[in-house]
Amino acid sequence: MRSIHLLPVALVALACAKEPAPVGAPAEATPQQVTITATDFGYQLPSTPIHAGLTTVTLVNSGQELHHIQFYRLTEGKTLADLTEALKTEGPPPAWAVNAGGPNAALPGSSANATLVLEPGTYAMLCRIPSPDGKSHLSKGMILGMEVQPTTEPVAALPGGDIQMGLFDYGFSMTPPPTAGTHTFVVTNQAQQPHEVVLVRLEAGQTMEPWTAWLKGGMQGPPPGVPFAGITDINPGQVQNFTAELAPGTYGLICFVPDAGDGQPHVFHGMSTTFTVS
Repeated sequence: MRSIHLLPVALVALACAKEPAPVGAPAEATPQQVTITATDFGYQLPSTPIHAGLTTVTLVNSGQELHHIQFYRLTEGKTLADLTEALKTEGPPPAWAVNAGGPNAALPGSSANATLVLEPGTYAMLCRIPSPDGKSHLSKGMILGMEVQPTTEPVAALPGGDIQMGLFDYGFSMTPPPTAGTHTFVVTNQAQQPHEVVLVRLEAGQTMEPWTAWLKGGMQGPPPGVPFAGITDINPGQVQNFTAELAPGTYGLICFVPDAGDGQPHVFHGMSTTFTVS
């Protein structure tokens, strides 16, 4: 979710890589645990070094607004200052800022997670979700650099999870269908452009169809659902995991990434779906 994603301002009121990573790590593989705290409007990194390899990033939201982390791996010797300057212009990020996903849609007082394989190097993390005044959290300074140190240890593969989720232009697939309980979703971008996953909790009997009308109508009134988990933008071929607990009820998936063709959020191209958990 990012500023162009048009993520719900009203949610505040509710709470106050071309090759895919291999799947099926050995049982003994344990991800490095990294906890990052979000505030209004900034991030707090752990005091211990972060090393390359299999990593579970948990975003703890201690603020009053919805937050996420969009990781970019900076290449070509570029710095956080370079990215900050580049993002002042409209359009997609520069090619040297590589989408690296991250935890999506952490509600105030809650957390969200993503498991990924970090490469060594310089990263940027940022939040593009808008505040009630319509300004993105990024414009309020919610961007921070992160250094990932090299490792001499073998890099473990991404765990297999229990639900395989595919991202397409423009849709989602899930195998098998989710049931009640805690699940690890293995998300593979099988499309031709970047996509994200926003997992939304809906009222009983509702669908994701009202989201398009709500967004096009200027996000007036409460949103038609509550985002609470997922992963941010990943490139074609990339794979990441996230874990979420599902109670019986109605849920949806949605992608707000701007389209490479017309710049409109992918939901406007039909990239949303509704499913029921029993």
